[in-house]
Amino acid sequence: MIAIVGAGICGLAAAYELSRRGERPMVFERGRPFAEQSAGLARIFRIAHRRPALCRLAMRARDGWQRWEAELGAGRLLGSEGFVAAGATENTAAAMAAAGADFSWLDRSGIAARIPFVAAPWEVGVFDPLGGSLRIRRALVALARRADIVRGEVVSVADDGAVTLADGSVVRAARVLICAGVQTPTLFGPLGVEFGPHTRFTYEGSAKNTAAGAACLSAPEGYGLPLGSTGRWAFGQEVPDPATVRALFPSLRPVDRVDCFTVRAPWLDSGGDGWTVARRGRVVAFVGSNLMKFGPLLGRLLASAVLSDELPGDLTTV
Repeated sequence: MIAIVGAGICGLAAAYELSRRGERPMVFERGRPFAEQSAGLARIFRIAHRRPALCRLAMRARDGWQRWEAELGAGRLLGSEGFVAAGATENTAAAMAAAGADFSWLDRSGIAARIPFVAAPWEVGVFDPLGGSLRIRRALVALARRADIVRGEVVSVADDGAVTLADGSVVRAARVLICAGVQTPTLFGPLGVEFGPHTRFTYEGSAKNTAAGAACLSAPEGYGLPLGSTGRWAFGQEVPDPATVRALFPSLRPVDRVDCFTVRAPWLDSGGDGWTVARRGRVVAFVGSNLMKFGPLLGRLLASAVLSDELPGDLTTV
């Protein structure tokens, strides 16, 4: 039996892929599935990264989201709104060019044309035409329905595959995958990562569908995206700065917030993207930042890592 600790995007994607390969994994989750780092309605998908390797992997992940649309029967998952990287964009443009990814340059008016309600202070931006808003709740619900999820808190994982729960019971697994977000270093050991608070606010305008069709955004002030068909706009910051948000989006008003965690680690790129993976005995541990957009690809890579004695190169090269 294969045990997976954590029912976020990585755990559920790995469970789905393992099931496709004839395995019957058990997914252990201490709370509600996808309630921590995977919380919320939507995430940004983008090819744009600051490392060419991540751009290339994102192109493969996009194919995976299209495959999930066909397989999961959950409706549209990947939007076509596009993605704008605003501000200091030279590294992003260089990485996309090295990866052979399509992009174009925008001036201030070009940014405003793609996000009509933003008072753009940036002189230049990069437009990623393959970016868009991911309808993650649809995907996660569909994946959870296909998984064998066990509600229980894992308190320790031994190198021989023994998984101990808070109630004292022990499950002995042939292989274990730990992808439990903030719990991962506690269960596996040091992974060179720290977690800090992160807040995503939801906004709406006076018009019903203010944000519908707007491009996703990454800027020095934070990141924003349309929430699918709701017409609302989400904007995330490590440290909430209401004055800055009001200046950027003067016609919007806050209506909700999600408090979660962000990852800080030396192995992340300058945009906060990346991951690390480690193996000890029968146990594989995985943790990273901004992972949702890579979900289908990570599911395949993590399934391969669990089923073999070697870590896939694509997991170790970013």
